[in-house]
Amino acid sequence: MGRMPKSARFIAAVIVVALTAMVLVGLQLGCGSTSEATSVGGPTGSPVTTAGNGSSKGKLYVAVTGTADLQAGSGDMGMAIIDLATKQVEMVNIPEAKAPHGIIFPTDTKTAPNTRGRVALEQPSSIYLGNAQDGSVLVVDLSTNKVTKSIMPPPDAKLAICAMQVGPDGRIYLASMADGKVYPFQNDTIMSPGIGGAGATTSICGIAWSADGQFVYLSNMFNPQDPNECGYIAKLNWPSGTPVNKIQNVTNSSPSGGYMAREIEVTPDGKYMYLADGADSSLVKIDMATETVIKRIPIGGEPHSIVFSSDGRTAYISVSHQPVEDGSSIFVYDVAKDQVIDRIPGIPAPLVGGLVLQESAS
Repeated sequence: MGRMPKSARFIAAVIVVALTAMVLVGLQLGCGSTSEATSVGGPTGSPVTTAGNGSSKGKLYVAVTGTADLQAGSGDMGMAIIDLATKQVEMVNIPEAKAPHGIIFPTDTKTAPNTRGRVALEQPSSIYLGNAQDGSVLVVDLSTNKVTKSIMPPPDAKLAICAMQVGPDGRIYLASMADGKVYPFQNDTIMSPGIGGAGATTSICGIAWSADGQFVYLSNMFNPQDPNECGYIAKLNWPSGTPVNKIQNVTNSSPSGGYMAREIEVTPDGKYMYLADGADSSLVKIDMATETVIKRIPIGGEPHSIVFSSDGRTAYISVSHQPVEDGSSIFVYDVAKDQVIDRIPGIPAPLVGGLVLQESAS
């Protein structure tokens, strides 16, 4: 882990801009050894590509950030649309995009239960794209792939969007890399931040809820005051946001500048949480009952986000710098086997963010 990945350099630049004149609360957490229950599994080599692996129908919508020089507002900035039947990638360049990381369907879209609004059961008419650089949310009309509305955060917000999820109350929530807080989003309005920060988190990239909706989990990507700190997941009461505990050492520390604890997602049955570890090129599997790491699965590249199919059998992972440095891919993942079974290359940009799934009924 000697190199500082392009994504790390870029995220650092985004956060520096967002954190101007802001004071962060430092955390005094040590990096101990990982849980004894942790094991290493999964293949480290290239998986065998098999026709019919995973879902063969539907589409993926993927937030895409940056050309090779990572200049916001130019080149391949916007969204990739992937046809799962043909594996064809359509790149949608969006001039208004400014380092988009988050993506989610509008709440009036019919979605599958227990997928937090990330698996559509119908063709959506529009989609939300969340920018990291200025914290804005773009409304994209999917019939034209044009932006119909740009929604800015409150003037005093330190919002750098890394993830978007629908909460138990039906509202969309935005996870911020800049201040470690969660911003509610409703009726095309970004509200003042609610939970997070205040010593619980400093820079979050993932947000997820327990199956019963009583707890929210925030993946702390890094601590700007202590690069030796391990990535962790903060558990808070919902909706009060009072801290409960921290699932420590979910990633190793990365003093070279890698950004570790990316997005998190709970399986539809509520039994497991998966975290994308961008610094160690792996997925981290956590047992929700014991809140311990039970497996680390090396997959390669820099995984950022994961979405499960509605039946929980297949997952799709957005992976940067795969199969080449300036390209990105989607990995298809067999959840029962905890193994990558297919790869869909062809996203013409080095960095990818969140992704959502539209399942086809036919």
